[in-house]
Amino acid sequence: MVHTKRIAIIGGGFSGLHSIRALKEEGIEPVCFEQTSSPGGTWFYRETSTEGVPSIMPTTVINHSKEIGAFSNYPPGSKYPNYMRHSELYKYFQEVGEHFDCFRHIFCNREVTSVRRAKGYDESGKWTVTIKNTENGEIGTNTFDGVMVCTGHITYPKLCKFPGIEKFKGCIIHTHSLKDVEKLTNQRVCVVGIGCSALDAAVESSRVAKQVYLSTRSGSWILPRVGPYGVPMDYTLLRRYLTTMQDIVPVSISSIFIEKLFVNPKFNHNLYNLRPQYPLFCKDPTINDALPLKLLSGSVILKKNVQYFTENGVLFEGDSKVTEVDTVVMATGYEWKFPFLENDVITTESDGRINLYKCMWPPNLKHQTLVVIGFVLPWGPGFPLGEMQSRWVAQVFSNKVKLPNKCDMMADITKRHEDNLIRYRPGDKMSIRVDYVPYMDDIASQFGAKPNLFKMLFTDPILFKTCFFGPCLSYQYRLQGPHKWSGARNAILTANERMKAPLKGSTNKTKTKTGLVSIVRSSFSKRQRFIDFAPRKSTFMISLFYTHFPSKAFSRAVTPRLPLTSENRNVYSYARKILFRKHCERQKPPVVLMIWFPSAIFW
Repeated sequence: MVHTKRIAIIGGGFSGLHSIRALKEEGIEPVCFEQTSSPGGTWFYRETSTEGVPSIMPTTVINHSKEIGAFSNYPPGSKYPNYMRHSELYKYFQEVGEHFDCFRHIFCNREVTSVRRAKGYDESGKWTVTIKNTENGEIGTNTFDGVMVCTGHITYPKLCKFPGIEKFKGCIIHTHSLKDVEKLTNQRVCVVGIGCSALDAAVESSRVAKQVYLSTRSGSWILPRVGPYGVPMDYTLLRRYLTTMQDIVPVSISSIFIEKLFVNPKFNHNLYNLRPQYPLFCKDPTINDALPLKLLSGSVILKKNVQYFTENGVLFEGDSKVTEVDTVVMATGYEWKFPFLENDVITTESDGRINLYKCMWPPNLKHQTLVVIGFVLPWGPGFPLGEMQSRWVAQVFSNKVKLPNKCDMMADITKRHEDNLIRYRPGDKMSIRVDYVPYMDDIASQFGAKPNLFKMLFTDPILFKTCFFGPCLSYQYRLQGPHKWSGARNAILTANERMKAPLKGSTNKTKTKTGLVSIVRSSFSKRQRFIDFAPRKSTFMISLFYTHFPSKAFSRAVTPRLPLTSENRNVYSYARKILFRKHCERQKPPVVLMIWFPSAIFW
């Protein structure tokens, strides 16, 4: 009789759901324990906050767009907005769970209090898991073939110590506990921090507060959700060709490129005194759209780091007087804890390095039967990374893929840490920072799911163009490898339609063809052949002109296609001269390929 493996999954959020689906694909039995009354993790809104349970505000909107963060074989419907509120994201979570029959594997109100090596671990690699029923207090134990830890890293609030903070008589709360900003009506509020939750707290509380002060130690790069031409920002930035440019061009140079082109035109960080000392790609940015207006209107005032607290206020660095405040909101991050694990399972070094191979596997275990899912800080969305990790783990647990030995794992951990030391600022989060596309490719290559772009270039050039120049979507990793999806190609090619669908409303407008390159005219006759690829909404523009006609015909055919700016007149004038000269010299249909970049890049 074949033994069916049973794997314990700790946490019923998105990482937990990814893990259930991946194990089911391999015929492994998942048993998921969720300590709250409902699965959903961070995105199941709760009126109260509890330590050890992720928490969000009632107005929280996801930081990545729906297509970028989608499940790899279940695209979000056109009905969903590009940036979902927590209620809509939870609805998508439920859709996926029901479609793949995952919820029957989740046991709610079950808190895992202990995970220990089982008897005979040296031979079997099994784990004994202790579970507490949070409704009646009953405690039980069970043995599993493996454990997947999916508890996330925003569960234990961290409160920083400032001089004199014990003297402060006002209210001090962490963003983890901030739910109802109406309680801050007519109060003077100080928000400490510059991360996403800090800006959400500052923006929301400014609606009702008398005044909000935003205290930041070093500034931050603030990226809007809305990118060029109204397209989601991550939909614009997370593309393979840009990642390739980053591999060729130093991070400092590519950061300046994106800063000049996408970031500062909307929000000049020097003007607002928010520009940090590190380049854009050297730390995950803060996502917020409303802060510039709040700063311009004065409802939020930017301050430097807190120097010390008094009984009724705060003295900020650079100020000579104490600023009176009633409430302090600490947006100072979270501590990373695994209280149910033994201390020797996940180890850290004195320099802050966390010993996890690929940010997942503890290398010091004799058997690789315990893994951490979603414990990464990507420059991009986290959901697809958790799914990719889960798929790899399922291949390992089913004995189809082997992991390297301990020495090779430690070498990889050390190299990642050294590379991150060069790029990122030192800190406890540094060793788990990753780039979205390279990390996805790295994990996918471990089990054969990385798309073969070179082969695709010759066998399916349309798909290649979309995969390389378009947004890097999770569907790309279902084109090949274990459990590939027949609908992956169509999902990739129709992503733009799903992105645009919620924006159309009920108005009837003339449809226009847009994209990286739009074919605006194609006419053939006995006397003329003309193909005009006119640039629309692209980072770079390629125009191919192929005609039998010299100067005037070319001018009539081509010039109206683009606005008659001085730059375009110069380009067309030069092109006409070239065409006419070649036509006279060779009496052949000349071909001119012109590639140029928007002037914004060069400023």
